Amino acid sequence: MISLNRSKYSPIGLQLGPSSATLVQLTGSPQNRTMHAIAQEQFDIHDNCSIEERDAKVATELRRILSDHHFKGRRVISCLGSQELFIQNVRLPQLPSEEIAKVVAWEAEERLPYPVADAEIRHLPAGQVFQESNTKQEVILLACHTGILQRQLNLLEQAGLTSVAIDVEPSATIRCFQNVSKDLQINSANCYLNFGDAATTVIFADQQNMLFLKYIMHGSNHLDRAVAENLDLPMTEAIRLRKIVTNSPTLDASDELHRSVIDSIRSTLETISTEVENCLRYYKVTFRGKKLEQLIVTGNESSPWLIDFLSEQLNTNCNMGNPFESLKRWPTSTSILERPGRWTTAMGLAMKESTI
Repeated sequence: MISLNRSKYSPIGLQLGPSSATLVQLTGSPQNRTMHAIAQEQFDIHDNCSIEERDAKVATELRRILSDHHFKGRRVISCLGSQELFIQNVRLPQLPSEEIAKVVAWEAEERLPYPVADAEIRHLPAGQVFQESNTKQEVILLACHTGILQRQLNLLEQAGLTSVAIDVEPSATIRCFQNVSKDLQINSANCYLNFGDAATTVIFADQQNMLFLKYIMHGSNHLDRAVAENLDLPMTEAIRLRKIVTNSPTLDASDELHRSVIDSIRSTLETISTEVENCLRYYKVTFRGKKLEQLIVTGNESSPWLIDFLSEQLNTNCNMGNPFESLKRWPTSTSILERPGRWTTAMGLAMKESTI
């Protein structure tokens, strides 16, 4: 018998932002994963482009990136972002699992900003909570307008990609740090704080379930705008200057650039911290008995000085999340290892399905 050892590649994990794309592809078994291909690029898209023109340009750019960075195959797992997804924590009585979907659909009818008939609805069990003297069942309602899903599928098709699944960014985040979660005690949980372009995602999860999910509608784009407005700069220059500060391991109070950028974004960072603090309070009240082990910071803005800032603001044990820790071998490129948190979502998407 002749045995042929084929290379095994994951689907391409694709995170699409308003004007960016992050792609990751892994190779090897789930226990022995290594990086095959990785890319992150910004697109120059004019604000006056129509939706059709924008999607056509993004599809063209994706085709180029796939070729330039030698991605294998065209199977892809993409995700829905904060502006595309409706989420709501819903508290239900104790129900058989087969009844929950029906009740969630009724709840969605009351809460969705569009007709239920136009929505794709899912739910995640979040465990038991105690309300007064009663035990309730917490469920996370997730919904997306079917028009948004169809648009994403059409864009992927234009790019020559075959959609394996469309995931949600919070699930991808947790998936990246499952090895960390394995060390959790039974009655404990982690908080994940993922900074994205349009929003910051707050997630609480234990070993089995996502317990709580909320989008804080402040992200990288808001920080860039704050620098541009406060320093009276073009957006491209504001982005460039803020990136220099974000990439710095520490803040230098004597450096004029550091001072100017931090003063510009301080108010937004404090707003995010206040919202996270409210989430922490909600968690402690709702999931009594589940100790919070740590807050893991990841995403575009994850940096050593931001960890220090959040630790002080929240009085909580904060750590920087590095998705590469789940790999057998890390990438060796210095540019890739800068701010590793920015690869989290795309890596979590690539990890969703075992390799072929």
